[in-house]
Amino acid sequence: MKNMHKSILTISAIALFTASSSALAAANKLYSVSNKQDANTVVVYQRNNEGKFAISQEIRTGGKGTGDLEIPALKKDPTHPLMNGDDPLISANAIAQSDDDNWIVVVNPGDASVSLLAVRPDGKLKRKNNVSSSDKFPVSVAIEGNLVAVASVGDNNGAGSIGLMEITENGMIAVSGSRRDLNARPSTIDFSTDGKYVVVNELVTGKIKIFAVENGNLSSAPVSEIDSPRDTDGRFQAIPVGFTIHGTSDGDVISVSEARFLTPDFLLRGPTEGVKQVVQSPLYTWQTGSLSTYRLAADGNISLISGDVLTGAAIEGGELANCWVVLSPDSKRLWAVNAMSSSISSFRIRENGTAALVNDKAFKIAGEQSFFSDIAISDDGKEIYQLVGNQGAIMIFDVAEDGNLKAKQTVGGLPVLGAFGLIAD
Repeated sequence: MKNMHKSILTISAIALFTASSSALAAANKLYSVSNKQDANTVVVYQRNNEGKFAISQEIRTGGKGTGDLEIPALKKDPTHPLMNGDDPLISANAIAQSDDDNWIVVVNPGDASVSLLAVRPDGKLKRKNNVSSSDKFPVSVAIEGNLVAVASVGDNNGAGSIGLMEITENGMIAVSGSRRDLNARPSTIDFSTDGKYVVVNELVTGKIKIFAVENGNLSSAPVSEIDSPRDTDGRFQAIPVGFTIHGTSDGDVISVSEARFLTPDFLLRGPTEGVKQVVQSPLYTWQTGSLSTYRLAADGNISLISGDVLTGAAIEGGELANCWVVLSPDSKRLWAVNAMSSSISSFRIRENGTAALVNDKAFKIAGEQSFFSDIAISDDGKEIYQLVGNQGAIMIFDVAEDGNLKAKQTVGGLPVLGAFGLIAD
């Protein structure tokens, strides 16, 4: 949901706005992606007069999804946390909306394309065109002005690239010569708040790379990069997935989610004595997830602020698979999604960018069988929306003053497995 500027000049105008506030609330929409193999679609949910969400449109993107098969292997193994079908992309920002609300861009991992959808005056979506991505399996997009940044995985986890597209009057086009090879699997991409840099993180290497935007193209190489933190020999590797970026007086702050399921030797750990079993991944045991924050300076240099802030009290036994994050409108509170623990944790983000855990269980479902994935927040910060990747559903929460969450609606309509992406408008 984008910021809305209101000008109230008279008492009668104030009364008119008050009377129409319910109508404004009823126009709120959620967008998610079905990832259907034969014909990928965007599913639109609209709030009705009772304040409930229901499907109002399902529109084909013109591209294809991967169904319940996870990339890049496209193999099914219900016992494996990376091949069971509930998280096909392992990324954030697979669907994005422009700041002026006029455009939506979405990835089609099944045919390596990216779709541009126009938001019509009546709120309905209309497909404009599709463009081939820089590589196989596009997973994440971001929009800055008329530029679109795209991250793609490629044939394997050691490939991967990013590139730019441009939104024009006639549709979206690829920016010639903008492909930059990463030689590693990207997870999420976004622009800095001033649009001068593109930030991309790498899933297995744990690196965060900064590219400059120069004359409508990308710098030939990263202007800076940094490794995710792992301070002790026994600490599992940081697997960064989602991140948020917000501006401060001292540069941007990047807050990155970190799952911790690979050992220091990049292996999966089996059942271990004294370590709680993971219900959704019973053949393997994980370490407590974490959040790290970074400073992005005006010159593009990235540096660590808070490293490996746990979603729990210790590296074993806390909430697992911190993979997606969302920030409050005032940038003072962050919520992190713990996919394997069916929970959402809340953090405090200070002005200097340091992060501190407030409540590791701001919301939690007992039994830990619900796979929480993409998350979104309303402009006023009063509602949070959570995609449940193994139920084909979206949960709607009220946000309490203390940051805890209260579920008030669950709406279905997506495939039980394979759906991805969530934005609120």
